[in-house]
Order: sequence, then structure tokens, then C-alpha cells
Amino acid sequence: MAKAKDSAAEELKPDTIILGERLYEAATELLIAKANRELLIFDPDLSRGGYQSLSCSEALRNFLAKDKQNRLIIVLHEADFFTERCPRLQDLLKTYSNAIDIYLTDDNARVAQDAFVLADKAHYLHRFHIDQSRFKYVLDNAVATKPLLERFDQLLETTSTAIFATTTGL
Repeated sequence: MAKAKDSAAEELKPDTIILGERLYEAATELLIAKANRELLIFDPDLSRGGYQSLSCSEALRNFLAKDKQNRLIIVLHEADFFTERCPRLQDLLKTYSNAIDIYLTDDNARVAQDAFVLADKAHYLHRFHIDQSRFKYVLDNAVATKPLLERFDQLLETTSTAIFATTTGL
């Protein structure tokens, strides 16, 4: 498995269009590992990118454990995949509930069918359409990251529901 990961890393070239689910998962982990303070994730449902994997959850745990002020904000259209297939992420939400916010968009934002990860306002990974494994990632370029950061803020404004670590009620 380590050889496959090393091979994927060799194929990942920043600032180019890349194709492939395996490479997209590797790029997702790369962006998470690159983050020092803030991770912003927009994804329709987290079903692509390897978010349910052990390696991704470890990368997120390492990011959150670096500093108590680190923040992870996730915006989703649908929560079913998260609630049914991402128990490790749910555990992270319980452990780091002060550092993680997960929101659901309202119906008006459902037109957005891409996905992206933003790290420290300087690095990004952008999957152009959720149904196609074409993506691009850019490192150390705040100017190139700014339009996606603005889109994230717009999507965050459309959220109407938050997902919490525990449910309340009877």
C-alpha cells in the first residue's frame, strides 16, 4: 500500500489538470497535511476523496492535534454518507467538537456540483465536477486560492443546518 501511495504522490503535479480517483484521494490527504491553521472543505456529500479512510482521518486528527486553535469547517449538501459511512470523522467531531463545524446547505446552493479543499488560504484542491475525477491543486498561491475562498464563504452563507457530535432529545 505504501508503494501505491508513493506512486500517486509522484503523479501529483501542482498547477496541472489531473485525472483519477486514486490521485484525487492522494491530493486530498496532501492538502490536509499541508494545512497548519485552517481547513475549509466543500463537498456535496464526502463520498469521494477518501474521507472515510483511516489515512484521511489520521491526517485530519494530526491537523487538529497540531494546535488547539486549528479549525476545520465542512459544508455539505447531504449528510447521509457522513452519518452512514464515516465513523472515524464522526469520532473526530466528538473529540474535537470545539474545532470542527459541519454545515448543510439549503436548497438554493444545490446547484454547486464541484468540490474543493482550502488550506490556510494559500493552497487548494478543486474537483471541477463531482461526477468527474478531473481536478487541480495549487500550493502556496493565495491569489489563486482567493476565488474559491470567496465561493466557500458564499456557500457557508447558504447553510441552514449544523451537524453536531451528539444528538439531543429523548
